[in-house]
Amino acid sequence: MIRQIDGGNTGFDGHNRREFLKKTSAGIAGAGLVMGALSSRRVLGANERIRMGVIGVGDRGSWGMREAIRHGAEIVAVCDVYQTRLENAIAVAGDQQQGNKPRGYKEFRKVLDRADIDAVFIGTPDHWHHDMLIAAVQAGKDAYVEKPFSKTIEQGKAMVRAVRATDRIVQVGNHRRSGEHWARAAELIKSGRLGRVVWVHVQDLRDWSRGDPWAAWINRFTPAERAKLDWDMFLGPAPKRRFDVHRYFTWRWFWDYAGGLLTDIGAHQIDVAQWLLDTLGPKKVVANGGNYFFDTWETPDVVHLTADYGTACVTFSVEFVSNRMSHIEAVVHGSDASLVVGGGEFQLLPRGSKEPVETWKRPYEGPAHMANFLDCIRTRKQPNSPVEVGHRVITTAHLGNLSYREKRVIEWDAEKEQFI
Repeated sequence: MIRQIDGGNTGFDGHNRREFLKKTSAGIAGAGLVMGALSSRRVLGANERIRMGVIGVGDRGSWGMREAIRHGAEIVAVCDVYQTRLENAIAVAGDQQQGNKPRGYKEFRKVLDRADIDAVFIGTPDHWHHDMLIAAVQAGKDAYVEKPFSKTIEQGKAMVRAVRATDRIVQVGNHRRSGEHWARAAELIKSGRLGRVVWVHVQDLRDWSRGDPWAAWINRFTPAERAKLDWDMFLGPAPKRRFDVHRYFTWRWFWDYAGGLLTDIGAHQIDVAQWLLDTLGPKKVVANGGNYFFDTWETPDVVHLTADYGTACVTFSVEFVSNRMSHIEAVVHGSDASLVVGGGEFQLLPRGSKEPVETWKRPYEGPAHMANFLDCIRTRKQPNSPVEVGHRVITTAHLGNLSYREKRVIEWDAEKEQFI
């Protein structure tokens, strides 16, 4: 048996939790948060630049660093266990900041110890999110933590409790929450234009059949480069293992560090489904698939999740072996109309019609998500993707992985966050 949670709750009863999620999804500040760690936070002036540290400067951390600078933040510290990436991040930030280079660190706690840092971007592998986020908010730092929010359901609960024991602003990297186009879709469904919604299908199909792009570094990883990597620091709270170059560069596909495609991609696609259905979580989850193509992966490279939400079904398909129909991202099926998301736009299709009666664009939401985070640092409003949202979304993905690994249907009480 693979167990992840303790059967506790996040400190909200069902009604209050639902109301909180509705408010925070709209960007409205939550009430009654416990104030803490205030003494270690600088008080920002109206036009003062936000000073940030970036912990983990691989792909997503480097994106967060560049995007924060583009939106006016100052990167004063960067941290990574691999010296080559650290040096590259220092150079890139220096170029973007007209020669003002950040200081580099290997140990993330040294970043948190700096009293002049207002916020951090956590772009590390998933198995570090729990420790780093809790340490950050307890040090008085606001934080943007990349998706997926947690490594396990139990960790997610602890992270929510820790954040809500402080006054810190935490944005989870479910960036679709900052898309006005998705908010428009949610309002359209809520208005009844689709009739009774019974099925939401979301998917992400990519063609990596010529190679895993995360593995592109492996052939360049010489013995000299190996000496620049602190493997023990990378492992951190994960099980101790001998060095494996695949585990380092393609950590997403190993159970020790992440949850594979269901959590990495589900953090976006399941988020969309639960947002559009306005639900806390599923009643039953089952997932199946397998590792059919990538020999070095532990997690499945083709996987399908089916979740029963009581009033509607959600199906989520993800595979990185073929890109057939990859332009279709989501379809919401209602009794009167369907909403199709694909090819960079939304289409509202009435029942029996192949021609849309309404369309709107679907741009990338990442920049808006960073802008929302930085704005909330100043205003102290709750961000578009607060910890409760990030936790609820990834809980469903974790339930899917539990079903896949235990080969059974998982029954779940979303209100109490407990197994049935």
